[in-house]
Amino acid sequence: MKSESNKEATKWQLVFLLLLFLSVIFVAIIVVMHRHEARALFVESQKLEKQHNILIAHWSRLKLEQGVVLNEIYVERKARQDLGMSIPKAKDIRVVLE
Repeated sequence: MKSESNKEATKWQLVFLLLLFLSVIFVAIIVVMHRHEARALFVESQKLEKQHNILIAHWSRLKLEQGVVLNEIYVERKARQDLGMSIPKAKDIRVVLE
């Protein structure tokens, strides 16, 4: 009887070890897949951060340009309203040569 129960116990131990081995392999594959996905997401994150920096620089240039344009409009409006100035017509322009 003992040998028969030992064989059955050994059989269950082998099945258990096989299941354990397959589980370890499965978990290892899942870990590798997740690491690969994490690396791909990191690379994408770096690309997006670089694009973000480029867009911020472009936005800054546009804001500076807008400031210049608005400043020119402001100066022209003040010259017209406060000083009564206007852009001369072509017939009123004189060229002075030295």
